[in-house]
Amino acid sequence: MIRGNVVLCGKICNTAALKPNKEGEVFTNFTVKSCLPNGAGNTKDCYVFVRKKGGTVDELKQYPVDTLVKIAGILTFRKSKEELYMNLIAESITCFEGEMETEISGEIEFYGTIGTVPTLRDDKHGNKYLYFSGFSSEQSGEERVFTWVRFIRFSMQKEEFLEKGNGIHLVGALDILFYNGRLSLGCRFKEVLPWGKKKGESE
Repeated sequence: MIRGNVVLCGKICNTAALKPNKEGEVFTNFTVKSCLPNGAGNTKDCYVFVRKKGGTVDELKQYPVDTLVKIAGILTFRKSKEELYMNLIAESITCFEGEMETEISGEIEFYGTIGTVPTLRDDKHGNKYLYFSGFSSEQSGEERVFTWVRFIRFSMQKEEFLEKGNGIHLVGALDILFYNGRLSLGCRFKEVLPWGKKKGESE
């Protein structure tokens, strides 16, 4: 499981609408266009599907297309084939006039499996950091999909349970960007805990 506690800044890019869920609860729905880093000095547009519990036809008038918004909420990810999609459950929505820098910032929480060997590396200034990648899996239709996250911690500490194949629970600062045209998730973390099964244990 991967989810973020984030602030999304961007521009509404489709007409807001009211839609019920399976239980009949009504949600306000629209899409926000933001932008993320895409190589040195470049950015690329990304799209986040937003929904907020409740709403009326009159309230939809607050969210016309091209409105700048700042939205705090819970960010989740859905992977289909090789594409990663973002969904945000809004807790608060603030509309702005004028200009505003568009971005996605906040913390990410990860439950999953270490997929590469954690190693200590040196940055260009000679400072040590710990680096590895992990994956979280979920069922998407008939397919099992895997979402990977890059992890980095500026410290020489390496816990004994940090081994490829072990399960971990980790929280840290979200680092999201485009790499080779696709969304790529990263996390700058300070603490990590063992979670779930260790490598070699049966399901």
